[in-house]
Amino acid sequence: MLNPTAERTTAAPKPDLRATFGATGGRVLLFFFACATPEPTAADSGGEDTASAAGPAWDAPAATLDCAEGDDAPLLDGALADADIPREELGFDPTLWDNLARAGYVRGPYQMPWFEEVHNSAEHAACFARQAEADLDTAAIAAHPVAAALGVTAAQAQIVADGDPIDAADTTLEQALGLLVDAAGSGDDPARASELPPDLAEALVPIVLAMTEGLHARAAMDEASADIDKNRKLFLGAAGIVLPGNGYYPPITDAAANTAFNDWATGDAGPKALLLPARQLAFAVEDADLLRFAGGDTDWSFATAAGELRISPSTDDTHALEDVELLFHLDLGGDDAYVDGAGANVSEDNPVALTVDLGGDDLYGYAAVGDSHDVDGALVSDGGGRQSSSGYWISDSRTGRQGSGRYGIGLLFDLGGGNDTYSSLRMSQGFGTLGVGVLRDDGGNDVYQAEAGAQGSGVLGWGLLLDGGGDDTYHAWAFSQGFGYVGSIGTLLDAGGDDTYIADPGNSFGGVTLYASPQLPSGEGNSSFCEGAGFGLRGDSYGVYLSGGFGVLRDVSGDDAYENGVFGQGAGYWEGTGLLADGAGNDQYDALYYVQGGAAHFATGLLFDGGGDDRYNQRFDSYYMQTGAGHDYSLGVLVDDGGDDVYGFGGLAVGASNCQGVGVFVDKDGADTYLARSTYSVGLGNHSTECETRLSDPSIGIFVDGGGDPDSWTWTDGDVRTPADDSTFGIAWTGTADEHGGAIDGDGGVGF
Repeated sequence: MLNPTAERTTAAPKPDLRATFGATGGRVLLFFFACATPEPTAADSGGEDTASAAGPAWDAPAATLDCAEGDDAPLLDGALADADIPREELGFDPTLWDNLARAGYVRGPYQMPWFEEVHNSAEHAACFARQAEADLDTAAIAAHPVAAALGVTAAQAQIVADGDPIDAADTTLEQALGLLVDAAGSGDDPARASELPPDLAEALVPIVLAMTEGLHARAAMDEASADIDKNRKLFLGAAGIVLPGNGYYPPITDAAANTAFNDWATGDAGPKALLLPARQLAFAVEDADLLRFAGGDTDWSFATAAGELRISPSTDDTHALEDVELLFHLDLGGDDAYVDGAGANVSEDNPVALTVDLGGDDLYGYAAVGDSHDVDGALVSDGGGRQSSSGYWISDSRTGRQGSGRYGIGLLFDLGGGNDTYSSLRMSQGFGTLGVGVLRDDGGNDVYQAEAGAQGSGVLGWGLLLDGGGDDTYHAWAFSQGFGYVGSIGTLLDAGGDDTYIADPGNSFGGVTLYASPQLPSGEGNSSFCEGAGFGLRGDSYGVYLSGGFGVLRDVSGDDAYENGVFGQGAGYWEGTGLLADGAGNDQYDALYYVQGGAAHFATGLLFDGGGDDRYNQRFDSYYMQTGAGHDYSLGVLVDDGGDDVYGFGGLAVGASNCQGVGVFVDKDGADTYLARSTYSVGLGNHSTECETRLSDPSIGIFVDGGGDPDSWTWTDGDVRTPADDSTFGIAWTGTADEHGGAIDGDGGVGF
């Protein structure tokens, strides 16, 4: 058992960020390692407060920031002069994307609507990141934080979800249950609403109406499908496009099937139809003040064809939910154990699943079924067992848990504080595939454990984990902790506390290799795609390319620790965008390759730290492409707002580029220490032999250290390129005209 604690853009006119960004062995119990609602009165863009004064209203979004791109920044200008490149060319020529699109590599139906504008300008990418921080921070303190955060997701995806929160005025629970039963197709007698205490019955009305809207939305999605078996294929297989073993639908090598699927998945009758009802349902839960019923003794159930409604009394319960289709479950308190389920769609016939737990130190887990390929230090298997992958054995679990929206809406709210533990294998803890999955924990010192596709993760959907604060531990192996795959936004938002984020780095770094990275020697470390990672599909062998999604991890404050293998901590791959945005605190970042504002292949990676005395790559040696580095037409940016920081780094790091990439590193203030493990870094313009045929496009690496404080530099080969105040010392590695390396350490405005 593993211890869980262990035409290039110009500076004017300045883009409108809101327009850019938008206005998701044996069998043991395992918890540790081994429509008739009122018509809308106004349109809601996904982020604006537009409801009528007479009814409930969405929380107001964050204001649009004035990032002042192009403002006076003498140090940035000095580094750019050292690199011999004008400021307006710190990015990519937009015509590049026209050429790549004609070749079939980029754009396509899943490209994020803001992607090229953000990717083509490093300064604009910084504005984008700051706006994302503001939007999520505002959501975290809103009266309805999950509903507000889902509004941010809709805005980021630029999905117009017309509708207000549910207005349940003049509707009784009996009437609401009647509408729900009609939408489900059959169910118990709605008159059974009279069995509930009147105040509880009244509080449930908007929740039931919102669930009804969710059933209608899923029915419309089903109706748009001509294949009678498609619903089951979507439920079982959609996640398999990145989580191997589940299979996937459609077969992406079938051009006709792929086109038909893409048209459906991006159309109005596709999964985007679930965003509004998911947001309405979250709002209804958050508006109901359900904690006033904590400690109650109500014991009630109500059956429908879409799942059961259940209310459990405030006792210490074990809820064995394997294959139990629950539409709604309210537990009134106690130290509870949930085996499987807990706000998870368990089949294609269970389109909405909502669980609300009111207090206690709760355990959310699963029934473990040991597999001969389980290894020490990893989670024990469930009935799905394990599968071979690159010589290692990864989970083949087919079960989503703990806020898992699979071809539907899956929401888990754990309210009332408590120190809770969440353990699952895949597709869990705020995971969405062709749907919306949310885990909301409102506080306490919590432990989150999963293997892959978890903790704010999306695969053709929207996933959100929102933790209200406390000293939390997050542990996963792959595709988790703010991960966005094709057509997805995955968000992990933690409101504060001294938190630990572990994306298990692998055998050579104190962890366990399961998802072996091809960038590292065999078995040494894992391909993570965690802690703010956007990932796209690069199908060179079969000629299919799909733009990546948006993965974001926002930690508002605290002294936090991050550990990652390959790809993570603000990383992008194949038109994906990853953002790790950490607020103030003394933080520790350790990772290996393509990390910390590192990106590859037409992607964007961003790491923004809000200040504090931070430590980068001190616990183990890192490799390449980190701390603000872009490879192969990718943009990588790291901005640290200040503090006495220590940076350890290998090659292609700290403002470095390779093969027509752009890498930017900015430290705004503080007496910093730079420990260079390779001279192949720091304000480095570089092209390697693989890209010698395209030297007409530049490689740009920019390093800026501001504040005027004395900094310490250590190089592996002695005192080389050690800067004096306001000196420039960037390099073009091979000395060709396409390489633009600029670096400066001094006092003055740094930009960004």
